[in-house]
Amino acid sequence: MTAPDLREQLRPLFDPRSVAVVGASNTPGKWGNMMMERPLKGGFPGPVYPVHPSADEVMGHRAYPTVLDVPESIDLAVVTVPAPAAPQVLRECGAKGIRAAVVISAGFSESGVEGEQRQAEIVTAAREAGIRFVGPNCNGMWSASSGLSLHSPTAPEKGRIAFISQSGAFGGSLIEAASRQGYGVSRFVSTGNQADLNDADYLEYLRDDPETDVIALYIEGLKDPRRFLETARRVVETKPVLVYKAGRNPVGARAVHSHTASLMVPDEVFDAACRQFGLIRVHEAMHLFTLASALSEAPLPSGHRVAVMSMTGGQCVVTSDSCAFLGLDVPVLDEETQQRLIPMLAPHAPRPRNPVDLAGDFRDVRLFSQVADILANLPYIDGLIVSGPGGAGGDERTRETAERMATIPERTGKPVVGVGMRRMADEVSSRVFREHAVPSYETPEESARAMHALATYAAIRRDLHGE
Repeated sequence: MTAPDLREQLRPLFDPRSVAVVGASNTPGKWGNMMMERPLKGGFPGPVYPVHPSADEVMGHRAYPTVLDVPESIDLAVVTVPAPAAPQVLRECGAKGIRAAVVISAGFSESGVEGEQRQAEIVTAAREAGIRFVGPNCNGMWSASSGLSLHSPTAPEKGRIAFISQSGAFGGSLIEAASRQGYGVSRFVSTGNQADLNDADYLEYLRDDPETDVIALYIEGLKDPRRFLETARRVVETKPVLVYKAGRNPVGARAVHSHTASLMVPDEVFDAACRQFGLIRVHEAMHLFTLASALSEAPLPSGHRVAVMSMTGGQCVVTSDSCAFLGLDVPVLDEETQQRLIPMLAPHAPRPRNPVDLAGDFRDVRLFSQVADILANLPYIDGLIVSGPGGAGGDERTRETAERMATIPERTGKPVVGVGMRRMADEVSSRVFREHAVPSYETPEESARAMHALATYAAIRRDLHGE
């Protein structure tokens, strides 16, 4: 299937104009109730039609016995009926002209042999009806372009990161945590059992999605590993793909199979495949968003050589140590540059070999941007990790200094990553960096990981394009 064909098939999934909830309910806590509540409270602008065999109204909206009884056209069906009833619902959706569905219902391949048979039935019913569907056994989705939220009544922060997760609740909790930290999402899909649409399909769709700059995946198992990897290889030519894989050991693999009936890919095999096909693997779930934010905001470095500048010695030490641990180079500055910097620094400051320790010198906060400019223009430095001046210079001068540092990427094409800028004392610098889409983090380790992700994807691009 070509990408344009798939994009057209998934248009009613990500950009529906109307939604029907089959199995809608007035009973709080039921899936049929939650799937009505979420789009209604989440700001979906189109009509939401409840479908219930006997109710006159659900949540104040007129209900219909079947989708065939809804007089208006429907783009997307959300199926919450018990598993045995799902095949017939999909047949009725096909007869209505609905071409996309999200099957929330559980009780399929994750629940044994009988469930596997039910799953085969819904796949057959959907294919005969011409329907592409998410799930079953999933927890909904979110699309920024349509405003449709099926995973929560509170829409997440909008952004440029697409998140595909095989776990709905876990994925939803990650999105909530990411939103609290200011990371925005363009698309979110809880994929469930992937009986029809799978990770490779979502990757193919997102490859040309104008709403998405970076793709993050939570994976438990792969339905078609070869197709997934071949698709990923095409995607990473233009967009980075981050992967967090569960089931890294026998205990995790057992839990994975009971969750979504996925089979574990041996971890060492998956690790090698990620390196071969250009995927960036992370080993902590929240790193999907901290690293994706850097990849969606910063320019890519031409190499892995980093300059570190901070107002404290400890931050210099830990940041440099973290860079070296990850494989980034922190090169010693040439003698001419050191001699240029020494008169600018306080008498008690260490020799500026790299890292450059400003030694808490707040006599003139403009020193921060002046030193950063010198480092950024060195031909053997590919990126900078810098701290802000805090509030010592007053808001106006601090803002001017932060503005100068935040515009280094625009002026040099080199990435800048902030370190320690989310503390209260550096609120002004942090705000300026956000305004200029310069990533900044609380800890040296996070900042080093972000720079490493940028250097890693830059190397992937160079390898793919033979640069």
